[in-house]
Amino acid sequence: MASERPPYRRLRKASDLPTIAAASPPSKRMRTGKEYGSYEDRISTLPEEILLIIIGKLDTRTTVTTIILSKRWRDLPRRLPTSYNLAVDDLLPPRYHRLKRLNMEAKSAYEAEKILHKLNDIYSIKARHERWMAKIGPLTAILERYERRAMRRYVKQVNAFLLAPNNVRQRRPIEKLRLQMLGCWHRNIDEWVTTAIAKWGVEDFELVVDGRCLIYDLKQLDGYRNLRLKQLALFNCQPVRSWNCLTVQRLTKLSLAEGSYMGMLSTILLNCVQLKDFRLTSCSYFQTPLHINVPTSKIKTLQVDRCSFAKIYLHSLPCLETFVCRGRPTKLSYGEVPQLRHVSLDYLQTEDNDIDDESGTKRTYPPSKFFKRVPQLDCLVLQFKGTQMWIEPFVVLSEFSQLKKLFIANVPVNWDALWILLLLDATPALESFHVHIDNNSEEKSAGDLCASLDAGARQDRYRRLKELVVAGFEGLGWQTGFVRLIMKRSPLLRRVHLLDGHVRDDEQELGALQIVPRRREWHECERAEVLEDLTAGFRWPPQIILE
Repeated sequence: MASERPPYRRLRKASDLPTIAAASPPSKRMRTGKEYGSYEDRISTLPEEILLIIIGKLDTRTTVTTIILSKRWRDLPRRLPTSYNLAVDDLLPPRYHRLKRLNMEAKSAYEAEKILHKLNDIYSIKARHERWMAKIGPLTAILERYERRAMRRYVKQVNAFLLAPNNVRQRRPIEKLRLQMLGCWHRNIDEWVTTAIAKWGVEDFELVVDGRCLIYDLKQLDGYRNLRLKQLALFNCQPVRSWNCLTVQRLTKLSLAEGSYMGMLSTILLNCVQLKDFRLTSCSYFQTPLHINVPTSKIKTLQVDRCSFAKIYLHSLPCLETFVCRGRPTKLSYGEVPQLRHVSLDYLQTEDNDIDDESGTKRTYPPSKFFKRVPQLDCLVLQFKGTQMWIEPFVVLSEFSQLKKLFIANVPVNWDALWILLLLDATPALESFHVHIDNNSEEKSAGDLCASLDAGARQDRYRRLKELVVAGFEGLGWQTGFVRLIMKRSPLLRRVHLLDGHVRDDEQELGALQIVPRRREWHECERAEVLEDLTAGFRWPPQIILE
């Protein structure tokens, strides 16, 4: 029995391996005894490549904490092209988010009640406001207490991360940095912005302020040259002073959201000489027109998202290629935009934006209000959503003579399809047509819709149309008649794709949409009947894909 091998082997110490000892020099923290007894910092003996892999697997807060471990670790996170998201939400407990959700629900109910009853009497509004404040008053006090505690910790962490002592030199720049603040804690914001952009060389900087609008001064950046800043996003901020060319000479992407920028918008666009992507989000300037006139601009993509402008004037943007507008219906006027090829309109009509403030009458929105002096487009994406049929038939336009791709999404089934046919008649060069039908809306009788299709029939043909895609196809009578009518007018049509599904924004291309298919189980008899109805009377029908 003594000669038998033990059921297990003793693990050797790192000091027993001469090859490892020779490959990596001993650390300062290693203390070796006389008989191989040692107290060794095993992590410090690892090669630098392995340490970088370990740090790369950690979250941002843990990575920042590792800076204080040793002098060797202090600069390791900065040698990687990392992005830091220093959000105060990470310091708030789950209970805070639950209470905040309850607070927002109570506020939404209060606003809905005001709209429902159309309150104009100041005493009625005051009474409901007092009842609402009695509900959210205790919640607000608890939320503010959580926010104060979190912001005290947050300020200490950001100061420790950004504001290094004067004798510590920042070795390598940070590519991306995101800061988030709550309330009116802005005493250190000027120093944070200056340090991040000027000293750390941040290329992509995002500043989010929840609560009050933050005012800060960009003048402190005037003394710095060779700034690396290329992308800047500001949420609920109001920069003061003028933007000079030195500060933004490399800026290519700018996003402004939930702040007051109208007074300096022209100055910003004029001074950002290299700006190519500009986005304006949730800027509430009700009944105020937006004028953009920058003849020297290099902006290629412009996005206006959830703003309340009465009208948008694109006077002069010589390099503009893509324009996206989302939110309430907004009238558009195009000026000198010779390179504009892609327009995406995502309009939502709600009960609070279909009333004319001057006359008190219901508003209707014929497409002519959105397509005045439209340039020669290649792609047009339309999403007209709402509770009523607020698209009027319009006179056939001649501005779409070069349109090659048309995508109409979220068409309620209770809308008349005549306006779609009129729009198709104005696109003689159309090659690809996608339409998505929203089957969640109230269904209308098929007879009325089919009658409207016959009434709008014309002898014109879509001579270049090669592809037809209908999402939300359920084989209803009017849907089959709609597809057959387009097939009759399209002699070059080669592919018809009919499927069930919904649409979402394309992450790869701004303003584009993707169809997310949904599996529909067709019975063989039902499938055969639909295909027979579609191909009846055609000598050479196109390829029809029904799924």
